[in-house]
Amino acid sequence: MDFENFKFSLTEYELDETVPEIDIDFPNRIGPTYRGGIELPKGIQSVLFAEWTEFSGGEICSVQVADPEAFLKAPELDDFEVDGYNVKELIMVAYRRLNIVQLS
Repeated sequence: MDFENFKFSLTEYELDETVPEIDIDFPNRIGPTYRGGIELPKGIQSVLFAEWTEFSGGEICSVQVADPEAFLKAPELDDFEVDGYNVKELIMVAYRRLNIVQLS
């Protein structure tokens, strides 16, 4: 899959600056966005947020993964998708683009 128009950045989780976060902006991110959490299975030590183009939903235009290493290590998230994109694949693309070997 081509992720040429995606933007990737490494930041810190807003509730704990010691936890790294990968931010992924989709090509459709323009204008105001509306943020909310995406529920993950119990026991996962990662947090996933998304931003939508519309208040009541719309298309997802951005994803933030707090503690991406924990997300990658969770086998139950191997097929976890957001708007048709595999989140683990997005994290791995971010690692390559940002020259990240490992965060923890």
